[in-house]
Parts: sequence; C-alpha cells; structure tokens
Amino acid sequence: MTFFEKADKTYIGIIAACLLPFLGFIISYYIGKAPSLIEHAKEMLNPYSSIQQDILIMCLIPNMFLFYFVNFRWSMYQFTKGLVATTILLGVALFIFTW
Repeated sequence: MTFFEKADKTYIGIIAACLLPFLGFIISYYIGKAPSLIEHAKEMLNPYSSIQQDILIMCLIPNMFLFYFVNFRWSMYQFTKGLVATTILLGVALFIFTW
C-alpha cells in the first residue's frame, strides 16, 4: 500500500483543508508587508479594512493548489472530497464574513 493510498481518506482531506488557510494567512502577511503578524490579523478582522477580502482570499489559495495535485495528479478522490467540502464551507464563511 503506497503513501497515496493510505492518505486517501476524507477526514485527512478535511484536516488538510482546515490547516492550509493558516499557511495562506502567513503568506499574505509576507506579501502585504504588515508591521507585525498581530497587526495583520487585526486588519483581517476589521470590517472596514480595504484589504480584508484580499487576506481572506489568500488564505484559500493553498487549498486550490492542493486540489490540483490530489485530484488531477495523484487521483486521491476521497481526500479531494474532504478538501472540496471544507473549502466550500470556508468560501461560504468568507462570503458571509465580508458581506
């Protein structure tokens, strides 16, 4: 049994989809050049911020990259099911949060 067969579980996709937005947040911090990570988090939570939506979208980009690899390259369809379901829920939360 290969690594890809062992990791092809829905719950592993859900866990990965929940952890990767934090990586996206850190990447958006370095791209945005905020004075500190705390200030960057405050900017994200401020409903009147002009860059709030940009930060939240950057949080979902790692999920999109992972989707490409697990679905098209490695054919891990159960993993993809968990990843897509969680990403859709995060996308709906993003829509509600920025409305």
